[in-house]
Amino acid sequence: MNNEVFKIINDRASCRSFLEKEIPEDILNKVLDAACKAPSAGGFQSYSIIKVTDKKKKEILVDLSRGQKFIAKAPVSLVFCIDYRRIKRINEVQPSPFNETNNFMNLWMSILNTALSAHTLCMAAESLGLKSVYIGNILNRVDKVSELLNIPDFVCPSIMVTLGYPKSITKQPLKYSREVIVHDEEYKDIEVDKLIEVYKIKNKNWKMKNQEKWINKIYETALKYHGKEYAEKCKNDIIKKGYISTYQYWFGCYYLEEEGFMDFDDYVKFMKEKGFGWIKK
Repeated sequence: MNNEVFKIINDRASCRSFLEKEIPEDILNKVLDAACKAPSAGGFQSYSIIKVTDKKKKEILVDLSRGQKFIAKAPVSLVFCIDYRRIKRINEVQPSPFNETNNFMNLWMSILNTALSAHTLCMAAESLGLKSVYIGNILNRVDKVSELLNIPDFVCPSIMVTLGYPKSITKQPLKYSREVIVHDEEYKDIEVDKLIEVYKIKNKNWKMKNQEKWINKIYETALKYHGKEYAEKCKNDIIKKGYISTYQYWFGCYYLEEEGFMDFDDYVKFMKEKGFGWIKK
């Protein structure tokens, strides 16, 4: 079946190497227009998009996103925000019994709204020769991101998309198939041997030798989270199979708490200061 939409879906891959080339204003506006056409709960479009092209701001976003330097080189990053401020302001003129900011379900729905808008933008960008990558790391420093972008009450960053022209063609990584992801009528566990088999197939291009520094890091992380017995189990598994798996690296070495990251209390404080009552102690 020759269908351009399916081609875009099948070819789309995250890009982390961009040309230092500006995106023409009319092209950028087209993809932003597409983002504004995404479905949203109630049709309220309770999100906003902050376009960041300023060099100094992009460099700060690098520091707030685990030092990912390509953010500064790409022409634009787009910060998608949950936004109830627009509704609040309209209600000041045309009052309604609005209580959305005090309901956790609305937080959940608003996160989905921003994700739908962001992905609609990414698909539109692909059709015009642009590449993109989602940056979730801004959530670790959502307070600092808000300061940087002068984000007011009742608005909260949710996800960032970095956008530009690629230096080279990116290839989509292997994905789990429909047989793994889709369940008929109810959730059904796959036999664990089959699950390990498809996991290995999905990650067959992953090559990471069991270097001592990484084994020690994974051991330390497992020890911190799960205790000595489990840490030994992780270490022995790596030594036995002779390599470090994807989960062992990402969860044991990369996606770790860093100095300055917000913790639960920080998020509660941030939400309260922004006027949201979703989380109540």
